[in-house]
Amino acid sequence: MGEFVGIDPNRAEQLMREMEGGKDVLGRTRHGLEAAIAEAGPAWTGPAGVAAMHRSWAFFDETQRDLKWRMDTLKQMVPSSGNGLLSVFLPFDSEAEAARQGKGDAKPIADALKQHEIESSIETWRKVTAATAATKEKLNDPAYAAALLNALGPDKFRALFMHWMKDKGPAMDKGLPPAVLQQGRESLGPLAEAYANAERAGRLGEEWRGKFMESTQPGVLTAMIAMAKPSSRLLNQVALRVLGRPLGADLPTSPNWNLNALVEAYNADPQALQTLLADNKDAAGWLLHPQRARMSGVAGLEAKLAGALDKALNPNAGTASVRDRAWFNIIRGMGAENSPWIGGSWGTIKDSPISETLAKNVAPYLDQLARGQSKRDSPELKSAFPTSPWDTLAPDDASRFMGGLMQDKDAANILMKASQDYTLGLDIGRFRPFGDEATQDQYTSRAALAGGAANLMLSGSTHAEWTDDEYADWLAGVALLPVSWLSNRYWPIQDANVATARDVGLDEAKDGLKGMITDYFDKKTPATAESVAESIVQRQTQWVNESLNEHGQKPLTNAQRNEVRMAFRGRIYDALVKALKQRGG
Repeated sequence: MGEFVGIDPNRAEQLMREMEGGKDVLGRTRHGLEAAIAEAGPAWTGPAGVAAMHRSWAFFDETQRDLKWRMDTLKQMVPSSGNGLLSVFLPFDSEAEAARQGKGDAKPIADALKQHEIESSIETWRKVTAATAATKEKLNDPAYAAALLNALGPDKFRALFMHWMKDKGPAMDKGLPPAVLQQGRESLGPLAEAYANAERAGRLGEEWRGKFMESTQPGVLTAMIAMAKPSSRLLNQVALRVLGRPLGADLPTSPNWNLNALVEAYNADPQALQTLLADNKDAAGWLLHPQRARMSGVAGLEAKLAGALDKALNPNAGTASVRDRAWFNIIRGMGAENSPWIGGSWGTIKDSPISETLAKNVAPYLDQLARGQSKRDSPELKSAFPTSPWDTLAPDDASRFMGGLMQDKDAANILMKASQDYTLGLDIGRFRPFGDEATQDQYTSRAALAGGAANLMLSGSTHAEWTDDEYADWLAGVALLPVSWLSNRYWPIQDANVATARDVGLDEAKDGLKGMITDYFDKKTPATAESVAESIVQRQTQWVNESLNEHGQKPLTNAQRNEVRMAFRGRIYDALVKALKQRGG
């Protein structure tokens, strides 16, 4: 049984495409040619040509099918197939033989199951597992696996798992712990592998891909993906079936091992997680609900999920376009109105490795989010508008997303650092506020984005649950974002002492703003939120002029000072007032 074959995967794929092209040409030609021959009647001089044309099409079709079967089997046996010749022993001589054997091997399994359903004894279950074990060496052939499954049928296949799980508590609803699943691999692992192999090769019919998925208990599905290596497509099908359940269905009466199985599978296949988040707009909300992992009852699951997210969402993960769509869905989902991440009965994700992972990896998208804020506040600056699909993201959704993360202090600090790096990276200091038209345009656009980043941070921070002192320190730091580039970029200071003095000046400016904000929170001043915000804007402008003087630059005229003040005011005033009122009343 079987044969030794050597195949170059790339050449084989090319040959199959060429044969498909040949079939297409013959298929398009055949109808018209046969009609013309029929019309010509006895005058047609080449009757044998019709048969030859049919034989050519059949030859292409049969050869293509045979080569595809060999390639499907090769991919199962050598998953990491790359360039060059690959050699293996195929389990069967032909696809037809593989299918016959698969159908034949299903009968002992079905007979053993029938006997077990009558007697339900340890001995009858051993016969079931012995029958499934007999398939192990043949499962790499997807034609065999598909024939085995089709002969069993979805109902018997599902029943085998249900009989194994029926005495294991709420396993069919909540899944099973890894140790129990490991034991199950010895008995039902071959069936799980058969499903995964046939599905990966595209050999399962709709009754398996649709109805079976919809009607099978979540615990059975997660057992299948834990016992065999699923394709990304299959893994995401199971994830949507499990995660799409109402959160209340997974109340912590017992551990939710389904979620654990999914997270472990995504840790092994982070590209699948990236695709899930990119292709399904609801998946982020389901998976990242603030209590999804915390109420699972599985120790360490939150950190494990954070690790899978980091692999799927970091700036180098997967495909850039897919990663961008995943982030768009995450930000829109977590930032939606009435978001469960902002207060509410579910609580928040404070002190969460998930918050910190998202905050760490969102930095590349701060530019698009800042552009969204700038578009709302400066609709005339079209050059600063976000690109697609970010132009469809509501600025408030972005702010609420940031607010959800900022409830975790470590995540908030990560975001502050990222926003500072982003603002400095704009390198606004290359463009003096008042120069020629081109310079002024560059300055204005970059200043608008810096203001957008500050607004994003200010709006998000209204949801942070910190002490007044912590919040005042945060607000003071954010308020300096639009001007801090002047101290770091406008003058390239080489002298370490001078640079230190510059940084001390920035710290003093921050302390002054913080004191002003703290006095307002503590009611030590009759000032209103509006007057405090106005004073902060005035102080920003004053500090800019002082810095210009200190570094020997041409000072701003009164008119220019007013323009800078009004520019700062327009960028952050409204968001600053809202933040102050939210905390100080």
